[in-house]
Amino acid sequence: MDLKRKQKFLVEAVYITVILALIYVTFKFFIPLIFPFVLGFIIAFAFKPLIRKMTTKLKLPNKLSALIVIGLFYLILLTITILLGIEVFLYLKDFFIEIPQLYNNVLVPWLSNVLVSLEKLASQIDPNLVDQVRLYSQQILESLGNLITSFSVGSVGFITGFATKVPMFLVGFLLTVISSFFIAMDYQLIVNFLLDQVSPSKRSLLIEAQLFLVSTLHKYAKSYLMIMSITFVELTIGFSILGIESAIVVAFLISIFDILPIAGTGGVMIPWMVFTFLEGNSSLGFGLLIIYLVVTVIRNIIEPKIIGDQVGLHPLLTLFAMYIGVQLFGVAGLFGFPISLAILNGLHRNHKIVLYRQHQEPEVIQPEVAGE
Repeated sequence: MDLKRKQKFLVEAVYITVILALIYVTFKFFIPLIFPFVLGFIIAFAFKPLIRKMTTKLKLPNKLSALIVIGLFYLILLTITILLGIEVFLYLKDFFIEIPQLYNNVLVPWLSNVLVSLEKLASQIDPNLVDQVRLYSQQILESLGNLITSFSVGSVGFITGFATKVPMFLVGFLLTVISSFFIAMDYQLIVNFLLDQVSPSKRSLLIEAQLFLVSTLHKYAKSYLMIMSITFVELTIGFSILGIESAIVVAFLISIFDILPIAGTGGVMIPWMVFTFLEGNSSLGFGLLIIYLVVTVIRNIIEPKIIGDQVGLHPLLTLFAMYIGVQLFGVAGLFGFPISLAILNGLHRNHKIVLYRQHQEPEVIQPEVAGE
């Protein structure tokens, strides 16, 4: 019996390992190859209800409704991208122009005063230390100048590297646009073809998984809307206390930026803090630092809890899934891994698949009373 149990365990372990390896290879290497078409399918799927509603109410052909809806979506997306792109370009242009001025007019004088104070302090402690302090001061200034130069060269290199990727990005974007139009116009035909390739039992499982996917995405959107609202309230209160002009507008823009998993609030707050300290406004800089720390700590605490409650996962499991996902697949894994786990958990609870053993309380047998 022990041998059979061990053999069964090894077979199941190998089976699970192979499945996990196939999933990893699929999402790590295969999905990126066909990503424009996957994204096109997701866009077509997202606008399917609106296309169906337009077709029914306006009595339009389904393909014409798909053409109008998807076309309007890309028109709005292109408009927003252009407007934001112009703003980002102007901001970066001003940023790179102001760096040398901040270095020469703010940072160097401030650092020189600090070094002079250190020399005076050294002369009071030991006159022999003055020469060493001056030597270190020159090295610090030279290192800082080299850092600014390296930053400028690195920025140019980054822009050049980004420019080389633009053609491939445009090709991928064009394929996404074209594929989303074709998929939206023949969505049901494509879905029926894909479902015909699997057995009836697997087909019902896929349909059930799709329902859980839609439900999970709605819950995810609701979760991040709640997180964004909490961040907005925190920033509004903090900025109002600091007396920042248009605190509500600034807090709203930063809370929207906070949705981005890599940049987050720090993508705006950290550069803001650095420039504030360089300009000599230490009180505002420390105030922004406190706000940033409070927002970051609260978000790290509430994010797993809110998302876990919405999608039906324990907060610890949600945090674990987010960490593993970002380690394996980057930003896509940060969202995709918890969503996939929530879908699998939903299928398990509906007894479509078996993922784990459910703990059952042992039945308590009441002892019989003598004489009954």
